Amino acid sequence: MSQTFKALTDEELVKYVIDGNDQAFEELYQRYSERIFKLLYSYVYNEEDAIDLMHDVFIRAYRHLDKFDIKRTFSSWIYKIAINCAKNHRYKVHKTDTVIEREEQRLMQSEGAKTPEDYIIDNELTQEFSLAVDTLTDKFREVFLLRFGQQLQYSDIATILNISERTAKWRMERAIMYITDFLKKRGAI
Repeated sequence: MSQTFKALTDEELVKYVIDGNDQAFEELYQRYSERIFKLLYSYVYNEEDAIDLMHDVFIRAYRHLDKFDIKRTFSSWIYKIAINCAKNHRYKVHKTDTVIEREEQRLMQSEGAKTPEDYIIDNELTQEFSLAVDTLTDKFREVFLLRFGQQLQYSDIATILNISERTAKWRMERAIMYITDFLKKRGAI
């Protein structure tokens, strides 16, 4: 039966789930879990938090599938849920957590055979870039993370954020401009 599910569209799988077939939801989870995790990680910079949030996203999606508009794409809908969960988490944690602490934690989790000099340079550049992204307002940050981090098309970003494609492109251009200006002012580039 799972082979049959692989050939179905997301929206067809949603219909199966609504009709009570949980295996169809497992297929949706397989299709989206890695992408949703990456998006969430780009918000929280912590693997455990990203995993917890990812599970929360899928629980919310499952519980509210009856509210899903079958005329829209499932991917846009679940990305929107993920962004909302990440923003809620970020606002709760941001009060006590600093960008540098999150970035240090992320760097400690990543592995590689680097020299100490490489680590220092990478750490400084990554900190500056992460700080630049964190200084963006939500409307610019969301577009940047969906385009840069998830490689989504502007049409998909527009659907997820409920904006026009032109606005999505403009916000991405502005985000890049703000990041570039920030990094230039800080002497990082």
